[in-house]
Amino acid sequence: MEHAARLGKTVTLADLCAQVKGLDELTEPDQLQVLRRVKPTARPRSAKPQRPALLTALITTEAGAMHPIYRRLADHAGHHLPPQADSVWTDTVQILHDRYRTL
Repeated sequence: MEHAARLGKTVTLADLCAQVKGLDELTEPDQLQVLRRVKPTARPRSAKPQRPALLTALITTEAGAMHPIYRRLADHAGHHLPPQADSVWTDTVQILHDRYRTL
């Protein structure tokens, strides 16, 4: 996911499962548990406090939209998304792309 962030891209859950050995064999609750452990490593450009951004926001559906699994991951991390979260998700993806492109 960090590579996708550096390239300014997202990754489908299917592609992620193909890249991470055994991820596709896990049940959805187990996939969630594994994905909860993903921590961004990019440092923000400025010392100003910034909105937290979960790297798992880069996981999309085949159509390129926010994957439902991201909502569950965000809720677990305390980043409660509004019912219509498309713009919040889009902003988060942009934040991640900006942060990783500065490395």
